[in-house]
Amino acid sequence: MTSQLFTVIGVSNGTSTSGDMSLSSDLLYTSATYIMVPKGLKAKVWAKRISGAAATITIYFTKDITPSFTGGTVTWVALDTEYLASPGELALEKRRPIVINGLQGTEAFKVSWSQSTAGTTQVELEVELGDGE
Repeated sequence: MTSQLFTVIGVSNGTSTSGDMSLSSDLLYTSATYIMVPKGLKAKVWAKRISGAAATITIYFTKDITPSFTGGTVTWVALDTEYLASPGELALEKRRPIVINGLQGTEAFKVSWSQSTAGTTQVELEVELGDGE
C-alpha cells in the first residue's frame, strides 16, 4: 500500500478553557473528535503547527475506542504535549514521528487543549497513514 499524507486541523472553541478539538481534514467526510487507525496501518504525525492564543496542546492515544460507541469510558494516554507560551505561532517538525499503530483497528488519537484564559487556538498536524514501510 502507498501511504497518504494529509493535514488534520483542530480549533479550540474560544469560549472554554479546555476540551477536545473538533478535527477536520480533506480526507474526513465530517469533523470528528478522534481519528481511528485502521487495522494493519500506522498513523505517523510528522509535524505540528500551533497558532493563536496561548495554550497547552496534547495528543492522546487509546488502544480501544469501542466503549465510546456505547457511552462507556475510554482510557486515553498522553503521547505528546506542546506549549504555546504566548499568543503567536509554533511550528515543530519531527525527525522521528509520533507513531500510532493500528494493531486491532480499535486504536485512535485525539487532540486536546487547555488554557488559563479562553481564546482561539488552531492546531495543524501533518499525518501520514500507511503500512509503515
